[in-house]
Amino acid sequence: MHIEVVVSGWEQHCCGKAFRRGETTTVSIVALDPGQTAADAPARFLEEHHGQTPADVPQWDVTGTVARITGVSYQQRRRPGPHPVFERGDAIASSAELDGVDARDTGGFGELLLLIDLDDDTALPAYVVSDESRAAAERAAREQERAAQQRADSLGRLLDTIADDALAAYSTVATIEQSEEGAAVTIEPLSAEGAGISWARSTYAGSDLISVKVGEGRFSLDADVEHAVELREMLAAAAAGRVHEKVRRGEESTEFETVVESAYGRTWTASTRYAPLPMGNGVVMMPGVIGSRIKAGDHGYDAWA
Repeated sequence: MHIEVVVSGWEQHCCGKAFRRGETTTVSIVALDPGQTAADAPARFLEEHHGQTPADVPQWDVTGTVARITGVSYQQRRRPGPHPVFERGDAIASSAELDGVDARDTGGFGELLLLIDLDDDTALPAYVVSDESRAAAERAAREQERAAQQRADSLGRLLDTIADDALAAYSTVATIEQSEEGAAVTIEPLSAEGAGISWARSTYAGSDLISVKVGEGRFSLDADVEHAVELREMLAAAAAGRVHEKVRRGEESTEFETVVESAYGRTWTASTRYAPLPMGNGVVMMPGVIGSRIKAGDHGYDAWA
């Protein structure tokens, strides 16, 4: 019999073994949802060797011959909103049949699909929904319900209006993306010198806030109509080029400020301080975005138009 084993890219890059078509291999597998597999397709399993399988989910090793290796990469999409979260899309960006891959290598693809030939009497782990997965699904359902309720309230309707007005006003000078539930928006000007803006309303119980990112600055607004009006002013400020970045370098740390100016003289300032981590011999370590902000120095953004 044949089974298909999914080897995720990060698992393989971290400490995955070499695979060769026609060679014997042993993989540690967890069953994937059979409801997501076509009736005439081989049963699908996930290879997992980092101890992340919940204790109530069966997992064990099986040994067989690698009949086929397929490298697959999927389109990546960024979720709208101020947090840089990327997720895998459903569409396949590229795929190819491979003769083999070396240890810690995926052949340049996002994941590997191994078709493995097993003895017909090989025992396979059953598909089990863990308590952890069930609890996560319940949390997601509650957040989805909360998002629907939020969109129907006065603030939700106003945020929808702000997003609709932005689309009408700026679609020719910026790309505008909105989440399906409407609670998160990202606007990136077509000009590289313009300041992007994104926002999202929290769907977590007990934390009703509007998170906003303008340029490099991050702001938190109370989730009410009054502060949604402030969001509208911040959007207008980004479009008009009234956003400035400031860098103040000290002996031990660097302070960054993003200043947003409304048309009525009001300002919002987001500040963050960063102290480089000394590595010895005069070398310091810092995230790439920090180095980029230091290099850019004080500057203002251009108007979108």
